[in-house]
Amino acid sequence: GPMIAAVRALILLALVSPVLATAVQAQDEPQVFNAFAIAVANGTIVKAAEKELMVVGTIAGPLFVETDEGPVDSGKVVCAASVRVHQETYKTSGGGACTFTAQDGATSWGDWTCEGYQLVGCRGTLKLNGGTGRLAGVAGEGTMIWRPSAHDLQKQLDGTTVQNTTGIVLWRDFKIARRP
Repeated sequence: GPMIAAVRALILLALVSPVLATAVQAQDEPQVFNAFAIAVANGTIVKAAEKELMVVGTIAGPLFVETDEGPVDSGKVVCAASVRVHQETYKTSGGGACTFTAQDGATSWGDWTCEGYQLVGCRGTLKLNGGTGRLAGVAGEGTMIWRPSAHDLQKQLDGTTVQNTTGIVLWRDFKIARRP
């Protein structure tokens, strides 16, 4: 009923940013959720080989956790990124680190890697490896997907910088729990 839905929404809210708050901290079972960020990428493009570029920069934006009642604004995320783009095959591979900051200032952070194709984006894994405040002692892992605006990115890969390229970062089936 409505009470169960409200409790579930509160638990999901607690998970956000991207992780556990007081209500969830007492639970031993891992929590699973989906989240996304409407993000902006900025950085520098460096020629890495004859037919290869390297894009180094940041991806940042507000973080939303998905609930049955729709997305809930849960804080913000900033990710450092280093991505190689092969100009003939359009394959990409990269990695970096992200810091998530909850509305109350608690933070968590982790490392990510991904592979994909230029203009389509890349898919990989984010693994949390620490946090502060109520998120201290949290561990987690899930699928991370970056989908840039193809139009913005295509125009900019011919230059030396990526400026305000919009996109979305998705975290799917993200499982978090307190470390034992």
